[in-house]
Amino acid sequence: MSQAIIKVLDQNTANKIAAGEVVERPSSVVKELVENSLDAYSKVIEVAIQDGGASHIRVTDDGSGMSREDAELAILRHATSKINSVDDIYSVQSLGFRGEALPSIASVSRFSLTTRLADAELASYVEVTGGEITDAREAGAGLGTTIIVNDLFFNTPARRKFMKTAATESGYIHDILGRLALSHPEVAFKLLNNGRLVLSTPGSGSLLDAIASLYGPKTVEAVLPIEYQEEMLIISGYVAKPTLIKSSRQWQTLIINGRTVSSRMIAKAIDNAYHSLLPKSGYPLVVLNISLPPEAIDVNVHPQKSEVKLANEGAMFKAVYRAISAALTNTEESVPAMTAAASISRTWSNQPPHQNLTHSLNPVAYSPEPAPMNTQLWNESPPSFTETRNAIKQHEEIFNITSNDINSVPTSQSDLAMVLPEPESTLMPLGQIDNCYIIARATDGLYIIDQHAAHERILYDKMSLATGRIPVQQLLMPLLLDFDTLETRLISEHTELFFELGFTLEMIGPNSWRLTESPADIQPGEARAFLIDVLRLVQTDPSPTAAKLRHAYLQTAACRAAIKAGELLNMRQMSALITELNATALPYTCPHGRPTIIKFSPADLAKMFKRT
Repeated sequence: MSQAIIKVLDQNTANKIAAGEVVERPSSVVKELVENSLDAYSKVIEVAIQDGGASHIRVTDDGSGMSREDAELAILRHATSKINSVDDIYSVQSLGFRGEALPSIASVSRFSLTTRLADAELASYVEVTGGEITDAREAGAGLGTTIIVNDLFFNTPARRKFMKTAATESGYIHDILGRLALSHPEVAFKLLNNGRLVLSTPGSGSLLDAIASLYGPKTVEAVLPIEYQEEMLIISGYVAKPTLIKSSRQWQTLIINGRTVSSRMIAKAIDNAYHSLLPKSGYPLVVLNISLPPEAIDVNVHPQKSEVKLANEGAMFKAVYRAISAALTNTEESVPAMTAAASISRTWSNQPPHQNLTHSLNPVAYSPEPAPMNTQLWNESPPSFTETRNAIKQHEEIFNITSNDINSVPTSQSDLAMVLPEPESTLMPLGQIDNCYIIARATDGLYIIDQHAAHERILYDKMSLATGRIPVQQLLMPLLLDFDTLETRLISEHTELFFELGFTLEMIGPNSWRLTESPADIQPGEARAFLIDVLRLVQTDPSPTAAKLRHAYLQTAACRAAIKAGELLNMRQMSALITELNATALPYTCPHGRPTIIKFSPADLAKMFKRT
């Protein structure tokens, strides 16, 4: 007889496998435990963590609590008080309902649960180590539940080694708790990180108060309310004015029926509503609270319940787009007129997806403050052509930044001669066109120079000459800067990189930093904008290095400091610009690869005038 090779896994092994889906990292533990606290009608929830949650997580609430019998059942897999049958899954409104969270967490940690009902004299205490109950007894405690999770993944080291730094894991927890606080402004939340209070919301029931607690009181002045309704679809919340932008979607929170979710479709609707109002790399603060009938949404598509499926995504896209557009254009009619009294089943189940949205927006101007004109150019004598070229080559070797990294163009002397005259030749400025382009002549032809691109190249090459740390300026009055959770985490992880770029930052609060030194080439008032640019680069680059960030930083610094199109130059300034451009290593492109100069030879002019 053949021997059976399929075996039924024991409960502990099954729990550990389930933990791989439910418990991805410490923030997953916090999310599941806090959602259980919310389901227990808690009004105050406190979370304390150490070492990013790897060594210690404690979640305490003042909710309804459990009896001893329920406490012992709660750590069994698929034991839940929130559904009774499979039919309940499709209309569930509680945040936790699968009965997998507690046993999964307890199977990969040293876990304890202390809980007391309002009418009970004593609390119940249950202790679990690696999935095995090691203690169960009565204990003294206040109303509600306290769960402690120590040594997460102690018995699954392969999972533990994939965790990131303590600062990164703390940032994930801060982010999740912040989103939960926005979805339940009636609950007071606290987060203590290594004994330090880093998040606190009042629990006043006001979403605006929660936003102010998380993002600062000044944020409240830059948001607009949303009130929108289409039959049984209700959208409320706040969206930022186009002047308040961030480097990522970190400040965008989507809440559907009290559950924080992610949705690419809704994110796209937000982007479309802000179309043309923001820079390409900017994202607005958005907190959307969407209410739908339970049958119009499926929350069973993701193990961590972070994604949902909508019965009619096209209708949702259209509604979110209209709601945000109405807020941005200050439309008084927040409830649109319906063309037909469609039933909710037809609206959210049978309508075809919306394909082409055409909705006019009143344009809102976005005008960043122009950088002051750099006058250093006109007072310094330029280095010789050969000296500068050699210095740039040395710098490229030190920082491993070659011309191919910058713009992939040839650098031979013969190629340069095709664009610029020889170093000993004289290029004489004749004037400006549109206060943007310099017209110059030489014995070998006519030249048109983009003044901004040319000055950008000059400044970039001068900045690149410095080796080691970028030259800094000590700030007489340190700047106090506030960042969001993701930005704070990135700064914490790359403090040394920022130091090399000239930024000396000291953390003074949960998301607050003191800037004591900034690069010498920028104005102190522009320091935060530069930091945001660098943070954006760090986000998009999986392996940022000092060399790559230095190159990107110098590109941005040169662009911001260079003279702008539209600035009037006199003949002396134009002559100085041309002289210094001729002394650079790659004079025919700016650091971003755009051309700085166009040459028309006598032969070119002859062809244009039909002389050949």
